Amino acid sequence: MVYPAVLSLVARELYRRLPTTTLVKNDIEHHHVFRGKDAVERLLLILRTHDRNLALLVGRALDAQNFFHDVNYEHRLRDTADELYQFRESIETTMGLSTAERNDSTNKQAENEVASMDMPSGIFTVLTDCYSPTCTRERTCYSINCPRKATKVISTNYSFPKIYILKRTHSQSSLQEEETRNLWVHSVPKELVEATPAEERKRQECIYELIHTEQDFVRDLQYVHNFWVKPLITGDTIPDERREHFVQEVFWNMADIEKVNSQLARALNERQKSHYWISSVGDILLEYACEFDPFVAYGAHQIVGKFYFELEKKRNPRFAEFVEETERKPQSRRLELNGYLTKPTTRLGRYNLLLREILKCTPEDNPDRKLIPQIMDLITEFLVQVNTEAGSSENAFNLQQIENRLTFKVSDDFDLRLRDPERQLILKGRMKRKGNSSSDASDLMLFLFDHYLVFAKIKYHNHLEYYRVYRKPIPLELLTVALPKENYRAKRASSILPYSRSATLVSSSASIQPKSSTSETFAASKSGSFSITFHHHGRRGSPSLTLYAAGESSRKTWAEKIKEQQSILADKRSVFTLTPLVISKTFPLNNKINSSTMLHNKPQVVIGADQGVFVSDVMPPSTVGLVDDDISQVSLVDRSHILVLADKTLWAFPYDMISAGELQVKNVRPISQHAAFFHVGDSMGKTLVCVVKTSALTPTTIRVFEPVTSEEDKKSRRAFIKRLVRSGVENLKPYKDLYLPSEASAISLLRTKMCVSCPQEIGVIDMKSFEVQALLDPDDEELAFVFNRQDIRPVSIYRIQFAEYLVCYNEFAFFVDQRGRLKRTSCRIDWESTPDAFALCYPYILAFEPEFIEIRNILTVSFVFVYTFSHSPLHFLY
Repeated sequence: MVYPAVLSLVARELYRRLPTTTLVKNDIEHHHVFRGKDAVERLLLILRTHDRNLALLVGRALDAQNFFHDVNYEHRLRDTADELYQFRESIETTMGLSTAERNDSTNKQAENEVASMDMPSGIFTVLTDCYSPTCTRERTCYSINCPRKATKVISTNYSFPKIYILKRTHSQSSLQEEETRNLWVHSVPKELVEATPAEERKRQECIYELIHTEQDFVRDLQYVHNFWVKPLITGDTIPDERREHFVQEVFWNMADIEKVNSQLARALNERQKSHYWISSVGDILLEYACEFDPFVAYGAHQIVGKFYFELEKKRNPRFAEFVEETERKPQSRRLELNGYLTKPTTRLGRYNLLLREILKCTPEDNPDRKLIPQIMDLITEFLVQVNTEAGSSENAFNLQQIENRLTFKVSDDFDLRLRDPERQLILKGRMKRKGNSSSDASDLMLFLFDHYLVFAKIKYHNHLEYYRVYRKPIPLELLTVALPKENYRAKRASSILPYSRSATLVSSSASIQPKSSTSETFAASKSGSFSITFHHHGRRGSPSLTLYAAGESSRKTWAEKIKEQQSILADKRSVFTLTPLVISKTFPLNNKINSSTMLHNKPQVVIGADQGVFVSDVMPPSTVGLVDDDISQVSLVDRSHILVLADKTLWAFPYDMISAGELQVKNVRPISQHAAFFHVGDSMGKTLVCVVKTSALTPTTIRVFEPVTSEEDKKSRRAFIKRLVRSGVENLKPYKDLYLPSEASAISLLRTKMCVSCPQEIGVIDMKSFEVQALLDPDDEELAFVFNRQDIRPVSIYRIQFAEYLVCYNEFAFFVDQRGRLKRTSCRIDWESTPDAFALCYPYILAFEPEFIEIRNILTVSFVFVYTFSHSPLHFLY
């Protein structure tokens, strides 16, 4: 609650409570504006009254002191939704608070920004308390003008004094604003007026208004040139080294607009002088409307000019004095320069209003009936261009200002690519590092771009904000936002990433198909502290950061904007679709899924879990258990067998057992024991099963099997099921036993080679000669980043094209040739995650870890997308 008689207090409260947005008037988009009706309604709440006239009076008192202004600088506050207004902005508020932050009454920055403005001052005497010391609400004083008596009059439904009654007055913006406007009927003989039909008389009045407002517009442009541009160019108000640049930036191409519209005004004036009664203006307007391109260039640059104008006033006392003196001259008609700088844009928007009125009164046989719609369409195209270019220019200018004022630590230098054409600043605002702190030193500035979230400390220098990055920028794909009761480290179900799986997919398997991405919903909880936690996923991410928003609306805005932009990125960048294959209660936390494989030509997936092997139908989802053992790996072999690794014992079951619904372990001999893992792939034109065994004597033994199928089996699979004794051994023929001196962690089969990942290197085995050699050339100095690291682990290798291979480690990936020497030296991939498995789906490489599926384009090595699984981590589902 504020004392309503003190205008400065009312102004502060109005600035906090009144939201601004982007609205359209006369086909021109205006940013950070509000409706006159909304301002009056907020004033009713602040003044605690129901009298709209009283609220309007107070609003006009604020308007009179330039606290806010009409977007066209044409009139005072009006209680209507059709008129738009804008707060007077200082240089500090340029690129400043979001609407949500200004609306939070606890926001310290809002208080600072209001304090930095020249606040309205004065006492609105009608709303003051009575000065008599003996006057009370119950017992009023002697005065007939006592404010408390007026309050009683209101409460008893008596008429309010006439001082509160407002009458709408007509206001103008031209050089003849204070003069009586001459009408067409006053400029022609009385006999002609009387002989003119009423509808035609109305049309002539509309044409007359079009001509005279065009002349007024040209005079306003000439005023700017004579009283602003010339004195600034010829005088020494602006220092020589930046005088020309300043005039160019502030006034831009206003001279080009004056040149075109002077010719238009002259042509219209000549036609008016030659005829009392004007039959047509469409031909003139169509000729010059085609040359309205300068309006587009000017509208796009307008925000830049306003910035330099306000900044110069702050920095240059002589210029501020010059501005004050010039705006007080009679020729300015008490209109500030900003009012004249907006006239080109507003004039373009008013053409269609004037032409629409002319068209309504134009007869069907008049040439203007066809010409005016053409002109209006042409002007509408220019208006669309103005709105588009103005928005793009504002975004580019804000990005440029941020880039110029944003610095990194030397060790954390980072290229945000803020000059990219598609780059956007989505949201900017302050948050505090300490929830109960009122010090500005604890504030951080947050920049939400279309690709990164940046945190920065704030410093002031020469009336401008400067920023130093506080934390490493977070890619939006790797960002999780948690609100109270959703803390990421306390609960892993806090992600708002649109491509995360929902909580209903706990312990489920997923299939990836090349399509567009899906999105999830986000639910935010509320807390009195207004805290919000940002978590940076990945091995290079910073620790979680908890900040405190100014209020609930600000916190909600940040969460929603981040979610919205992440959804946009998901739709734009995603090249795969996550499809749930298993939604079942069969896999609680104590039945972790360890492996899975899809069946050929069947909508089923075989799953190996802690409690056995399961087969799940994809559509509709259903799960059936086949064997009760601790399963670590399952795979299909040549559509004839399913291999199951259970308790380090490898079994081979006929494929048809899956249809029978049970894997009969008692009738099958194991293929191998003490097996660490196995791999199924193609090499030498054959399908091979590589079983890796470890022992104390030999670190790694790789036994290679070749699947074989008898003719009898081909003829009758079901007959074979009845003769299962020793089937596992008979149908996997030993191919070769290989021995390695180091422990193997993964195997990749190429056309004629077997690549074995070991702790420090990848060994390559020739499947013809069975010779073993290292994949990487130790003499290649460009591979020092691999050989000098003892804490990295090779995982996989893929043949990309002839004589080129992609080698994937758990921290990075790179390309080598057939001799093991580095190729494409500038195309190294540094993983955001710490993957332990990979899959190639050309031209994409997918890197898997429990919380990530990271996707890269191997042609450009650029980051494409990431799927996070913070709800239920992945476990060997690839």
